[in-house]
Amino acid sequence: MVNLADWDKFRGIISAIVTPMHHDESVNHDALALIVEKQLSRGVEGFYCCGSSGEGPLLGLDERTAILGTIVRSVKGKVPVISHVGTVRTSDAVYLAKNAEKEGADAVSLVPPYYYKFTKKEIIAYYRKMIAAVSIPVIIYNIPQFTGVELDAKIADALLSEQQVLGVKHTSHNLYSLERMAAKYPDKVFFNGFDEIFLSAMAAGATATIGTTVNLQPELFLAARAFFRRGEFAQAREVQLQINNVVEFMVERGVFQSAKYLAGLGLADLGPIREPFAPLTAAQKKELDQLNNIITGLIEHVG
Repeated sequence: MVNLADWDKFRGIISAIVTPMHHDESVNHDALALIVEKQLSRGVEGFYCCGSSGEGPLLGLDERTAILGTIVRSVKGKVPVISHVGTVRTSDAVYLAKNAEKEGADAVSLVPPYYYKFTKKEIIAYYRKMIAAVSIPVIIYNIPQFTGVELDAKIADALLSEQQVLGVKHTSHNLYSLERMAAKYPDKVFFNGFDEIFLSAMAAGATATIGTTVNLQPELFLAARAFFRRGEFAQAREVQLQINNVVEFMVERGVFQSAKYLAGLGLADLGPIREPFAPLTAAQKKELDQLNNIITGLIEHVG
């Protein structure tokens, strides 16, 4: 039987943690442990590993399992750890989910199967296989711009009615859909997935966020949430504006490349992003160094 009180720990500011690598593209587990420790000290309230920001689709199955293990050991139960286990092949996703439960993940999350145009019935069956494979909570990951699959009412109703489904990671600008799901399933946890609409998503019913730029500016997300909860909406909008300025700057240079570089500044060289992504140029790194100084100033201001 699911204990809904246990789900409150997921209603937080969660880092979609990057994956450090050596320059031969092997995973740098020492640097990963350092990042976890540093982000915990800055107030991060959970970790989501091997998603888009963590280059999950570019990692092997055993790499994804090992990355999760390093994070779980580094976190030591202080905050929840969510393992993204989505793949195009059901058996691979089941393998990752079972290993995630064995490694101590608090929940698993997965995108729908992609590339082929699977039917709604096939997509629902894919998720139900995962629900049957593990006893920990399952989070639906809605990211239609990457998967080509929109979490519509039929799929949402079929899955959110399952007790073991914790909620939805909603990486979509469709806030009407988010509001409708949150209104119909108030006990579920709805995670905002686009940093640039964090405030708007909270207004639509999100009670948590999983974000790429949480890796480098968690204090701003914590401040925006605090202002929102106190009803200080002008201040919340100002912080959201600052978050968005950072996001826009990073997107112009490659958001995932930029996040990995910035997350390691002052801590460790987190290495390259995996090909076929293009690496940052020396000029772009200098621009990101300047952005880091701006972020530092913003954090000091909200602090």
